[in-house]
Amino acid sequence: MLRAEIQPGIDYALRERRLVGAPFQCVRILEHIRKNKWKAKWIEPNPGLIDYVESGQLIVPWKERTLFLKEEESEQRLESHNLRLGYKEQSPMARAMYEIYECVGDEVSFYKGALRCSPEALERLKIRAKADQGSNSPIAYTDRQGQVHVPFDEALQLGRKFCAAEPATVLAGVEATERKWAQEARQPGEEYRVSLLNEYRAAWALIRQWACFDAAVAQREDQIQRLERLVWDAVYALQKAHLDSEATRLRRALERD
Repeated sequence: MLRAEIQPGIDYALRERRLVGAPFQCVRILEHIRKNKWKAKWIEPNPGLIDYVESGQLIVPWKERTLFLKEEESEQRLESHNLRLGYKEQSPMARAMYEIYECVGDEVSFYKGALRCSPEALERLKIRAKADQGSNSPIAYTDRQGQVHVPFDEALQLGRKFCAAEPATVLAGVEATERKWAQEARQPGEEYRVSLLNEYRAAWALIRQWACFDAAVAQREDQIQRLERLVWDAVYALQKAHLDSEATRLRRALERD
């Protein structure tokens, strides 16, 4: 726990070894000594023992231990599920998921193989992705803060559907990042960007594939053409209104582009 979260007079679940699954001991914090050191009295085992503990050994208030252990078990089950799927943190597939969910916004995040957000944000994401709102993974769980944790296979399915439903949202971010890194890689001292580009290009290729890149580009070009026609209409309207200087400024901008 963080030092600011710990209060004297409260019972806490302590782990002498900071390992998942290690047994809990119940201690009552008596006073803060200094930095991350606390004076504690043991409730069980060894009732009455007084010794010093560190903030990091205090896992959760004692009254919340059952919920904590249930959440810890759910987290381990999700991680084991992702490992069986072959999930690897440093892989093009994982990098693609990080890129996609960064574009989603709405306080939706992807971290170490799991999609994390509120239940309401998850439903909004499913609507945007045109996914089945009634479909939920049996491995998903809700933590004590009310955040839903979704395993990698469902996160991948949602991410792919989101790319197909909102290609412009994800492609804009990919293209901006690739262009920025490519420009920086040509600068002295920034050559390391080349290897970074090579690492991410495989992930970006997946995103473009899921977003039907060719169709998205065609849609964007069509929108650009419509905007150009609107600007030319504005040029002719300004000329008819004898606003020649404004018409000339717009015409030069179009010809320059």
